Amino acid sequence: MERDLGKNWFVSVGYVGTKGTHLRVTYDPDQANLVSPQNPITLTAQNGQKFTITQNTIANAAARAPFQPLGPSGFEAFSPIANSIYHSMQLTVAHHFAGGLYLQSAYTYSRSIDNDSTVSVAFVSFFNDQNNPRGSRGLSDFDHRHRASTSFVYELPFYKNLGGIKGRALGGWQTSGVLTVQSGAPFSVLDSGGGTALQLDGGSSFSAGFAPGFSCRNAVTPGSDESRLNNFVNPNAFVKAPVVGPDGSTGFGDVPRNCFIGPHQANMDLSIGKTFRIGETQSVLFRTEFLNVANHPSFANPPATDVENPSSLAKINSTIGNPRFIQFSLKYSF
Repeated sequence: MERDLGKNWFVSVGYVGTKGTHLRVTYDPDQANLVSPQNPITLTAQNGQKFTITQNTIANAAARAPFQPLGPSGFEAFSPIANSIYHSMQLTVAHHFAGGLYLQSAYTYSRSIDNDSTVSVAFVSFFNDQNNPRGSRGLSDFDHRHRASTSFVYELPFYKNLGGIKGRALGGWQTSGVLTVQSGAPFSVLDSGGGTALQLDGGSSFSAGFAPGFSCRNAVTPGSDESRLNNFVNPNAFVKAPVVGPDGSTGFGDVPRNCFIGPHQANMDLSIGKTFRIGETQSVLFRTEFLNVANHPSFANPPATDVENPSSLAKINSTIGNPRFIQFSLKYSF
């Protein structure tokens, strides 16, 4: 819906949604089954002898795989079993001010959910149980819940109506800018020592577990983004994947995929320029651009979210985007 509010005010409100079905994903359907004395697996040898497996070990993982005689490690299937969905509310407000100022603000509130956000062709991309696509369902890797952008264009009034050489040199300058602020992208807390009882390939991802009393909501470290750089989430909120076999082999935890939101990002770009006319058919455009004019750091998501390394768990040590950058440009048109 669009509406002219009068007095040079304009507003637009819209809904944008997309749905993806039968998206391709790489997974391992030959994942070793987990057994117990109550849920054993019985195999029959070629000579008719039967063997019953009641314990999970690394050594018997191939025997617990469903596609005999193939073992689970290194097995990959490419299947259209993933889905995605995106919803968003988009709001735009614009106004032409007297004196040559144009201002526009846009805000998007959205949510993107999928089973897998990659286009991997080499490694398993499902989380945890490979035969449960819903277990990998979560926020998309690229989801940003809130995004606001404000831009302006302003014709500077100085010497605007002055004639002669002085007016042509000092008048007619224009400045513009864009301020963008958005919430962070999601990330997961994993356990690199998890899933050994399943014996999948090295690209598999297994979740850590929540310590008693913790969840996605209260496992984050309180405070500002800057105060949480050493531990963006609370290391005490997590435990390693559970042991499911007598040899110490492990399953996977209950922390969902992309359960946590990383630091927000903010950036302000400014530019100032002027077009110098040379006769009727020629002109020179001079522009100076200030990228990230405030030199404000936007922190990246933590690169290591592995409970096997609690000292570096969710520790942020890098930024995204550029520091303050100033560039000049000259464009001749004829």
